[in-house]
Amino acid sequence: MPGQVSSSHGPFQAAEGRRRVILDAALRVVAAGGIDAVTHRRVAAEAGVALGSTTYYFGSRDEILLEAFRHYIANNSAMVAALASGYPRRDLDSFLDLLVAATRRQFEDSAMVLAEYELILLAARNPELAEEYRAWQRTLVGHVAERLEQLGAERPVDAGRTLVAALRGFELDRLARAEQSFEELRQRLEVLLHALLPAQPGPASRLRVARGPGSSTARPADRKSS
Repeated sequence: MPGQVSSSHGPFQAAEGRRRVILDAALRVVAAGGIDAVTHRRVAAEAGVALGSTTYYFGSRDEILLEAFRHYIANNSAMVAALASGYPRRDLDSFLDLLVAATRRQFEDSAMVLAEYELILLAARNPELAEEYRAWQRTLVGHVAERLEQLGAERPVDAGRTLVAALRGFELDRLARAEQSFEELRQRLEVLLHALLPAQPGPASRLRVARGPGSSTARPADRKSS
């Protein structure tokens, strides 16, 4: 009966909601004080729950960190998927718009970006976190490589790894230097995609490479030999 389904799901939904609150709090603690700041007591205080709630859901500090990372990855993946649906065109300009929009969205809460990189650094010393990170990277590269293949990249997976690395470089740079603008990111990506892709037809071919006065913007392969 409908009433029985509703009552059985209620406690589960409440428990999942409380668990998400604790994981969100753990990420904020990581962002504010680094990995070493994470304790059951500190996370419980940040979440506004009893200490017993954190110990009920998570048996150890390491489990809190692992589950917080998984929680962040799931939220980030859902955000990117939802955003990508708004950029259905398979041209270069739309792809650039999507990459910049996804990065901009992440920095709406820069504390979460900081928490992400704290956890990535921890993954260098924690095999379980490292596996989560590698799986996430494979997924990100796969999505990017699919778009790059549609744009004509000869080696879309290698190009995807290069592009994801460039995006991570920008994120790290912006964490330290908040004045880095998203227009700068777009310009960097244009230059990179200019090298990774064949010349694009139509409006998407507006790739620009900064050069000195009087120099040609044509790629060497496009210039006619004299």
